[in-house]
Amino acid sequence: MKFKYLFGIGILVLFSGCTQNLGQFTVASTNNVRNLNYSIQDKTMTNTEGEACARNIIGIPINQQDALLQRAMDNAIKNGRNKGIDGDVLVNVRISYDTTSTIIYNDVCYKVSGDLIKLK
Repeated sequence: MKFKYLFGIGILVLFSGCTQNLGQFTVASTNNVRNLNYSIQDKTMTNTEGEACARNIIGIPINQQDALLQRAMDNAIKNGRNKGIDGDVLVNVRISYDTTSTIIYNDVCYKVSGDLIKLK
């Protein structure tokens, strides 16, 4: 009898989920944007990247997990500015998601890379 309850709870946990805010973006597009005027003076100098990660230990959040994608983009812009790039918009953006899991912890990371530009 106890096995049925444990099995039922296990199934509920297996199929449970959550909703997570990925971020709020001023500009975002998956298509080419027409009439977007910008210049890249030195293509190798405009590239920047950033990441944001979160960790759960036995299902308990250890650090802030909300808006990880937004924080990764913010970090990419900040890292580009720290390299001397004068810009405020990322173009040609690539976003990757990485997760590492063990029995004890689960790490989730978003990585963002792209060209930091200034619109004309």
